[in-house]
Amino acid sequence: MISKRVAAGAIASGLMLAAAACGGAGAPSGSSAAGGTFTYWTSGWQPDQIAEIDAAFGKAHPGMHAKGQYIASSDQYLPKVIAALKNGTHPTVLLTQNPSDLPIVDQSGKLIPLDGKLTAETGALYPGIKESLFHKGRQLGMAFAGVGDIVLFYNKKAFADAGIDKPPATWAELAADAKKLSDPAKNKYGFYVPLGEAEWISFAWAPMLYAEGGSFLNADGTATAFNSPAGVKALTTWVDLVKSRSAPSTSFAQAGSFDGAPAFAGGTVAMIVNGQWAVPTFEKAGVDFGVAPMPAGAAGTATSLGIGVAALLKTDAAAEKAGLEFLKFLATPEQGAYLAVESGGLPSDPAQLEQPALKEHIAKNPTYAVFAEAEKTGKVRPITPAYNAISQSLWTEINAALKGRKTPAEALAKAARDGDAALKKLG
Repeated sequence: MISKRVAAGAIASGLMLAAAACGGAGAPSGSSAAGGTFTYWTSGWQPDQIAEIDAAFGKAHPGMHAKGQYIASSDQYLPKVIAALKNGTHPTVLLTQNPSDLPIVDQSGKLIPLDGKLTAETGALYPGIKESLFHKGRQLGMAFAGVGDIVLFYNKKAFADAGIDKPPATWAELAADAKKLSDPAKNKYGFYVPLGEAEWISFAWAPMLYAEGGSFLNADGTATAFNSPAGVKALTTWVDLVKSRSAPSTSFAQAGSFDGAPAFAGGTVAMIVNGQWAVPTFEKAGVDFGVAPMPAGAAGTATSLGIGVAALLKTDAAAEKAGLEFLKFLATPEQGAYLAVESGGLPSDPAQLEQPALKEHIAKNPTYAVFAEAEKTGKVRPITPAYNAISQSLWTEINAALKGRKTPAEALAKAARDGDAALKKLG
């Protein structure tokens, strides 16, 4: 499940690079922390990147020493963490690509809530990122830069040929434009709707749910909320695009990635929802493309965010003190800008955009501003131990609706029943 999430989230690859930029994982003996030395674990960074961040932290905090180490790939990371928690060999700090790992780690009793410890740093985050750090009223972690999100890519030549002078501002406009851009006889379609079995489908559909005023879970996270008029409307939009042959009825998943990039790169579709990680692919393919905010629904526009989070674990007082300073260090605007540049990702805090390093990077990347602006209305996957189970049921049922086996209402009702059962079981 996690591996599908990571593959689906070309976001995740961006976050792994961000993690690499902020330095890897500590040796599996995080409890030895004499003299303010602590360990941290990560799932995606190279030794030179780890060394760089550790040196920078040591320079900023004389007497404190960070020891980072790559532990495992993202799909094997959580099992290794759980095993270490059981035998007491866990590090002081965890850097994970999956915020919903944190409630699972918290069940060990060894996670230190951050309530009141990083108040200013947490308050500076984009709203959707900030809210994702809390579970049952407690702050379980801190986000760091290297964020991924999704926006609308459109083929400028295809738009010009169809007499369309600007990207669609609403989902209704997108459906109308997609019809004009489609010629199924020539294998040309207006928009790509993801098909198959992958977490990317849930991730890419969620912004439509939010745009119509819906929610993934209820306010206290005890039940699903996507089986609603807003959810049915959002899923009906996708279903109608496939039914009208304004979107292909086959998947363009490739090499474990379900975002459909080959469909846009090859000119089969004129519009696609994707993230900043796809920009080099489309540039290399020679596509004359533009990017625009996600289309709006009845409640406005929204996007999905993929983030990395850092958590503090119980080891000993000196290590915990140094580990907390490390979390603060990663959250500084200067360090955040560095992490965003190194990862090719986005800032976690708007103040990072004002740092010289990130300003220079943005000047060289004309699409960057659109992705950064989208963060203002972005939401992160819900932080719950049941997320993987809920998402799997949701993407399975969305696929059933897209294949015509169920109506959108039937599909979401089944996904909600399964999701609610998972929440009762897993919390």
